[in-house]
Amino acid sequence: MQSSFSASKNSSPDNAFARRKASRTLIGLLLLGITCFVALSVSDAKADSAEPDSSLQAVTLRIDNDLFAGSDRGYSNGVEVGFLSQTVDHFRDRRLSAGYRLLNRATTWLQPRGFSAYNMAVSVGHGIFTPGDWRQEELVEDDRPYAGLLVFGADYNGRRGNRMRTTGIDLGIVGPSAQAEPLQKAVHSLAGSERFRGWDNQLSDEVVFRIRSQWLRRYRLSPSPRENWQSDLILHGGGSIGNLETSANAGVEWRFGPQLPDNFGSAPLLPVALNSAPQRSRGYSPKWQVHGFVIADLRLVAHRITFEGNTWKDSHSVDRKPFVADLGLGIAATYGKWQLAFARYLRSRKFSGQSKLPQLGSLTVRRNF
Repeated sequence: MQSSFSASKNSSPDNAFARRKASRTLIGLLLLGITCFVALSVSDAKADSAEPDSSLQAVTLRIDNDLFAGSDRGYSNGVEVGFLSQTVDHFRDRRLSAGYRLLNRATTWLQPRGFSAYNMAVSVGHGIFTPGDWRQEELVEDDRPYAGLLVFGADYNGRRGNRMRTTGIDLGIVGPSAQAEPLQKAVHSLAGSERFRGWDNQLSDEVVFRIRSQWLRRYRLSPSPRENWQSDLILHGGGSIGNLETSANAGVEWRFGPQLPDNFGSAPLLPVALNSAPQRSRGYSPKWQVHGFVIADLRLVAHRITFEGNTWKDSHSVDRKPFVADLGLGIAATYGKWQLAFARYLRSRKFSGQSKLPQLGSLTVRRNF
């Protein structure tokens, strides 16, 4: 989908005005939806104070940036904010707020069943993708397309003992309406960095979706001779389908330290739901608890819009590699109601002609309630 793509197709004043108007409308609706959802959650919890408050367990902020790894290319930046519900017996539980229950009525078909404890998360994420040559205004044919991505996600988790299943759906938009260009320019201006000059070549607006599912199994490993030292192994596997991404993956995470959390992963690049297993206990430690982790993931990718280009319009694209791998090393810490995790990732080349192995840093901050 590359042959007749031209930067000039998006350059007219009328098109620019239409894009700005559509962008303001889309972002306004998204912010209105999030505000209404949070308002429903808070008001519903206050109105029924006799019941345990299951409306909100935690808020999570995840920041991905390749500058953490010393570069500024490829997957340049990503931000995701997630809102996690308390653990309940089922997704129709009246203790869940009105906002969650309203969403659940439309996603019954997606929710896992047959587990003993459940919770759910909603999130909004933004991603910026750029080629390596920031100076080039013309189309860089042998590098990935410019693209912005804005996505709303809903995740459902079911847990029984050391087994967990998470399912989710993402709905959003790729293209100028995702506002990647002005956001990157603003950040680079504040940081005193050079701006990327090829945004006229970015992918056109397209609605994107993805349905996801992951299975996880946690194994406690034998303790080492050192007192109070723990380690575990978490296997995961699953896949996704949609025009945003269609893929299958499998991997493993090894965690080690004096005290490990009762969840199914610490690596920040995992979706918010995978770091947020249903938990009955709400005890918080007044001391720092620190552990390390190593994660590996192998993915078979059949489609990814940020490489393949637009589905229904002519656009720039690159030859995506079918098999990609991630290897990450990181550290996580808990103090009271706060949790932090940071990881450095080394990735295999994701498309033909990619000059360097991509590297990325990812940070997650979580505040429990």
